[in-house]
Amino acid sequence: MTTILVGPRSTKDAVTGMRIAFDLLVSGFVDRSLDHIVINRSEWSGAQKAGKFSLGKALFTVRQLMSFYAKLWRGKTVYIAIGTSRSGFFRDALMIWPSWFLRKRLVLHLHGGGFRDFYQNNLAWFQFFMRHTFSKADAIVVLGELLRDQFAFVDGVEEKIRVVPNGLPNGFQGITGKPKRLHSKKPLNILYLSNMIPSKGYLDVLEACHILHNIRQVPIQCDFCGTFLETIMDENKSVKYDEQHFLARIREYGLESVVEYHGAVRGTHKQYILQSAHVFVLPTSFPWEGQPISIIEALAFCTPVISTYYRGIPEQVRDGYNGFLVAPKSPEEIADAVENMWRSPKLYRKISQNAFEQFEEFFTQEAHLNRLIPIILGQETAGRTL
Repeated sequence: MTTILVGPRSTKDAVTGMRIAFDLLVSGFVDRSLDHIVINRSEWSGAQKAGKFSLGKALFTVRQLMSFYAKLWRGKTVYIAIGTSRSGFFRDALMIWPSWFLRKRLVLHLHGGGFRDFYQNNLAWFQFFMRHTFSKADAIVVLGELLRDQFAFVDGVEEKIRVVPNGLPNGFQGITGKPKRLHSKKPLNILYLSNMIPSKGYLDVLEACHILHNIRQVPIQCDFCGTFLETIMDENKSVKYDEQHFLARIREYGLESVVEYHGAVRGTHKQYILQSAHVFVLPTSFPWEGQPISIIEALAFCTPVISTYYRGIPEQVRDGYNGFLVAPKSPEEIADAVENMWRSPKLYRKISQNAFEQFEEFFTQEAHLNRLIPIILGQETAGRTL
């Protein structure tokens, strides 16, 4: 009863929410001694913009497909973490149709959002192909109730949709659930932890730091952690939003003493950064956003979150309960939320406590895997906990 798991693994140079989630799923199969084969989509290391076609990547995909076809006969179930680009869709379709033809159980998993927009922005013939391809799935997994509509273009899809929130990634230790406190004689630590993509909102966080430090005199320290990544949406922009541009903006605002860019962080360094943060800020409007794993990481460390009314985020962050929701591209609103907590230590401590409670109720590894794995195996009605 082998399950074929298709998705991208994390690498030294590439860490995304989909990769982290797929790593967790694979470890879940290993820990439960479930028979499986992994088709790793992340071995190609050629440089390219996210979402953009490249010849090297295409040639590597052909090799991956050959490996998939050679192993398909061994599988009872095929699980695919689907892509959100045209090339990604064609790659997935070349696995979906043979799996359906051979009568394999087929489970598709969307790690993100923006899929309905992706469908609507394509030509009629492509939409036709998408509808018929995704109709072959036995189950389609989305990250939240607010993301059920991502596949509304597929006939009869409501019976196939399964909601499985993301879970805390591997590698964290010593999570205590102890609420954090603000210290009157120490700065409030703000954390941005995500890929450095303009639509993720890192420049809005920097602008909020300028407002707080230079205008309102709120004592802050802000850490930016993540890799600069150019997506296909950025290639025609007149400004190159890279590390040099970001560091120049820090100097322009005179924030060198309170803002630090760490690059990508992992392991104990990442855990220390999360433990030290008082507030996590991710004011994203990223087109493919779904349910950010970095928000789950912050909640696990009792860190209040400031994010946006966008995609699946309101299911992670309840405004005024475990954080605050602001409009995208609103540095003033971010600054207001931070200052509100800084001026009300009791409010801050309560929100910190609520952050962990939100995590513990909805986003633990166990809850995630105990929902997802039975769906993949077709055992969700059997009442079995793996």
